[in-house]
Amino acid sequence: MQRIKELLLAEDTHGYLLAALLISLPLPYAFSSITTIVLVGIAFFSFLIHKKITWKKAYWVPVGLFLLMVCSLLWSENVDKSIRGLERQLPFLIIPLAFLFMPALSKEIWKKILYRFAVAMAVFALFFMAVAGIKYMGDGNREGLFYHGLVSVFNLNAIYISCMTALSLLYMAFYSKRSWFNIVVAAILFVFLLLLSSKNMVIVTLFCGFIGLWISKRFFSKKRVIIVSGVALVALVAFLFSPLKQRMEEELTSNVKEVMTWEKFNRVYPWTGTTIRLFQARIFYEMANENDTFLSGFGINASQEKIVEKQNHYNLYWGYNVYNFHNQYIQAFAELGILGFLGILLLLFMILKGYLNTKELFLLFFFIIMASVFVTESYIWRQRGMLHFLVLFGLMVKVFSAPPKQIEAR
Repeated sequence: MQRIKELLLAEDTHGYLLAALLISLPLPYAFSSITTIVLVGIAFFSFLIHKKITWKKAYWVPVGLFLLMVCSLLWSENVDKSIRGLERQLPFLIIPLAFLFMPALSKEIWKKILYRFAVAMAVFALFFMAVAGIKYMGDGNREGLFYHGLVSVFNLNAIYISCMTALSLLYMAFYSKRSWFNIVVAAILFVFLLLLSSKNMVIVTLFCGFIGLWISKRFFSKKRVIIVSGVALVALVAFLFSPLKQRMEEELTSNVKEVMTWEKFNRVYPWTGTTIRLFQARIFYEMANENDTFLSGFGINASQEKIVEKQNHYNLYWGYNVYNFHNQYIQAFAELGILGFLGILLLLFMILKGYLNTKELFLLFFFIIMASVFVTESYIWRQRGMLHFLVLFGLMVKVFSAPPKQIEAR
């Protein structure tokens, strides 16, 4: 019995579980769901033993967002869909609770969790690249080597995987010990990120790398200049011979004026990533203005029907009817009103505050990557993105916040 108590209270136990949850994210949803349940259960049982809650104010932000989602049932345009949305968004409540129940976690455990996840992402990368290579040899179709096609074997979104890969790559570049194994892991992650061909993530990751070198004062050494030049050269070659070049050239054809003013679009209008997102922002403003929902929103998970109505009104291709706003700021604003939008900003502010208080470089990377991906994806409104964000956010608060007030259970 004593051995079980020691196991439940050991930070290594929670470290392995948190790493397992992150590692399960690229797998089918059942894996991350089961791992989340196990993590929350173990955290609760450890609380029953040590009977202390490690309370930190930052946990109120995700919990407060979930409570706002619950309140949105009162004005939701579609209560049934909102209830289903609440079920999907439940991690906003249970992940912070799990961190509350856990014993204290050290910075060393934090590093081990991120390192294990980075190595696992490299293994996933090799798997996806091997499957794509075999498929290419069979059918000769290059699309399977890049972007969504590269991770289609698990039906994954390339941008979500790019976000996870980017943070793992930055961790390996700035935190891992210098060894051949770690260099190979970082190289695999870098190649994988380029093959995933997310314009946003490639540019932002390179930007984070330069910022990190500048802040850490490593940029000016001769060795670093050679490494950075080599990475830049590889990135340039990859850009010239991958879909990244074509996709960026397509963005240059974006006609912002048309997208923001036209009253009808034909079914084969040449949408780009920029124009479709600008159009979604346009219809958000129109929806909120026409329905007077700037303050309240339509309710959690209740905006999609309104989006479809607007898309049909403007004669968009029917395949776009499954698209949400593809922007986390607008998605929260549309469904939860101004308070939801401010809640998203507050989550990001807490990360930035964590960096400013600790000068921990990874927290700056976390802030920049998340603030960026929120512009192009409703990242934390989807299970993989939500769990990825909440685990990293919870770890940040648990490990780097000021000494907490401990509440003993009676």
